[in-house]
Amino acid sequence: MSTLTKSIKASETNDNSSITAVVHRVGTTWRCVIADTHTSDPTKRVELLDAIEVSSDEALVALIQEKSPKRLFGILPGSSTVCRTTTLPNVGDEQIFEALRLQVEAKLLGQADTHRRAFAPLDAAIGETNRVGLIVAWPENAKITFPHCLDHASFIPDAASIAALLNGFRPNEPAVLADPSDGTVTISISHANGSALRATRENNISKDTFIEGIVRVANETATLHNHTDSFTEAMTQQLRATVGVQYNNDLLFILPSSISENASKRVANTPADDASWWSTWGIAIGGLLASTGSLQNLTTMRQHAEVLHPSLADRLITKFDNRSFALRLATVAVLLLALGPALFSGIRLAMLEMMNPEISSQYNALVESRKQQVIYKELGKTAWPMTKVIADVANNIPIGIEIESIRIDIGQPVSVRGRAINADGKTAAELIAKMQTNLQQTGMFNEITFAYDPAGTYGDREFDLWATVSSAIRRPRYTTDQDFGKWTLAMRQAGIAPEEKAVEVAAPTNASNDENVSPMESANADDIPLQTTPIKTLDNQPVRETSRPRPPSGSDNSGASSHSGNRDADSPTLRVPDPISPEQIKLMNRSEVMIAVKDIAEAKKRVGRANPEVKERLQKEFRLLMDHLKDLPNE
Repeated sequence: MSTLTKSIKASETNDNSSITAVVHRVGTTWRCVIADTHTSDPTKRVELLDAIEVSSDEALVALIQEKSPKRLFGILPGSSTVCRTTTLPNVGDEQIFEALRLQVEAKLLGQADTHRRAFAPLDAAIGETNRVGLIVAWPENAKITFPHCLDHASFIPDAASIAALLNGFRPNEPAVLADPSDGTVTISISHANGSALRATRENNISKDTFIEGIVRVANETATLHNHTDSFTEAMTQQLRATVGVQYNNDLLFILPSSISENASKRVANTPADDASWWSTWGIAIGGLLASTGSLQNLTTMRQHAEVLHPSLADRLITKFDNRSFALRLATVAVLLLALGPALFSGIRLAMLEMMNPEISSQYNALVESRKQQVIYKELGKTAWPMTKVIADVANNIPIGIEIESIRIDIGQPVSVRGRAINADGKTAAELIAKMQTNLQQTGMFNEITFAYDPAGTYGDREFDLWATVSSAIRRPRYTTDQDFGKWTLAMRQAGIAPEEKAVEVAAPTNASNDENVSPMESANADDIPLQTTPIKTLDNQPVRETSRPRPPSGSDNSGASSHSGNRDADSPTLRVPDPISPEQIKLMNRSEVMIAVKDIAEAKKRVGRANPEVKERLQKEFRLLMDHLKDLPNE
């Protein structure tokens, strides 16, 4: 490894994240510049750290390993590239890139893969109304090799290095790069619409032949871009003289002084007026400027396409893109869908038969059980447990309502007729509404409607209630207060709590001596009449007529508190009120006396001459009740 006597060495830096190296091969030697591009702070200038020349590929490998740059670029000679320029309108970046992309497809016509071509619009000079687009391709058949340390490096065409040095300047003199070792000739000439760049290979068999090739390329480029004959002739004569003086079988780089002065302002630690230094390191410095400026798109070419390591999902997707593979896979999927369930079921059945030899009998029992369940389910729709339905209706009747009749027909609404009296601080109408609510909450009944007569003299009301049975076999969950099976009305009136156990109570003198007397009968012995005569009823008596019709089966009665309509004409057997002793009458309050008077008055109307004893008893009790009512204070 050898270092030039004029190489620049700047202060060491501890951060390698912005260190960039650009290498340029000249014959058998390599020229390498190391710089800090300050990628984290774009406002800072690029700072040149080292400019080193090494004599072999092995020395270059060692240098790269020593410096360990974050980014590595190689200069691509113009003899291995195809360079084209095109004129573009001066529009926004997005539009100009789209226009340039179309020009790339038209000019290259697939000569290179995407990783071996680059294009970018050059910076415009002051006053220019057009932009110049530079298009460079690196064909696969270009015979050029690089050491393995550059396998993953990006490559910059030497035309892009010259374009980066121009930076929008338009010098009168051409910029020429000529390498006799491989015949590379890259030239830049300013013209009215920008700058023309051309890269080609010339015959380098001899000095004179190569010099004439350089001059011819410059002459052709100037003529193609509409320069005058006088300008072209003067430029070619001056170029022939300059090349003849500087030619020494080494790389020749002729750069106008105005360009080198401007470039030195953009790269720190570079001389401004040393033409020899710029002739040696100018192309590498131009590549450095291209990698950090607006021409970065020209620095992306690579030797090999980027090798991807797709994930399993990506590989499967790529595999499925193959039409034949997708067809085979679809065929297998269809076979699995058609035969898979049967095959799986057969294996499963074989395993079950092996593990359970009696599976056939168990299967038959299961089938029979399911058939029975179907039958029971259908029976549940067409047959009702009448005792249960009656019990549920009775369980939801509040205290204070006396039921005269309950009519249940399968498939028809349940019909309830009764009378409600004021009780527990609730009016008769409130008790009827509460009964409707209780039935609704069970979940067994819906479409519950009722109708009742106007309030009587004592606040009592006779009513009819209809409810459609939605689920006859449903088992509602009753609370203790709602369950009259656990806490009967007699227990409530006797003050016996539902959780208390029945205790033996001494039988009164008028009670039976039977040992099987129930605790409830003993607890209510005072209320049991001494007479053992059965309660008398009145049969075949005239039925009370009202104006409320019974709604037809299945009708939707939405008037929950309707006061119109006739009740059913077929009333049940009417009951004769129980005998009331004078002592009991004296203990009655005003409401109880009024209700008893009404009951006796209605019974007297229906008692005929066939029951003179009953009629006489009712008349006597009526007088006692009226006398007691006179003594009671008005409430």
